[in-house]
Amino acid sequence: MEKYLYFGEATVETTGEACMFPVSSFLAMTPAGAAATTMYFKARNGTANDDAIEIAHTGFTSKQFMTEVVAALHADQRNPFMCVADRVGTANGVDITRKVATVDVTTAA
Repeated sequence: MEKYLYFGEATVETTGEACMFPVSSFLAMTPAGAAATTMYFKARNGTANDDAIEIAHTGFTSKQFMTEVVAALHADQRNPFMCVADRVGTANGVDITRKVATVDVTTAA
């Protein structure tokens, strides 16, 4: 069974910036600053430009964030839906790690 990762910005109701990727399309994670990490996925629209999700994790390093994401991906879960970052509707979100502060979805045009 394929697992899927969900990301949603705080203003998804006005911007439409939410997405879900199959884990098989995950390419890499790289630090985007002292307290941010960018996750890359194969473009959903088939272009050469990859989709990118930048996640701020204030107070935590990229290594700490990446470690928790990898642990969640390797966990034996029966639910194929994994919420990496959902900023809609709750103060703390419903995330696979509590280290998420904000989410910025950038998809290929």
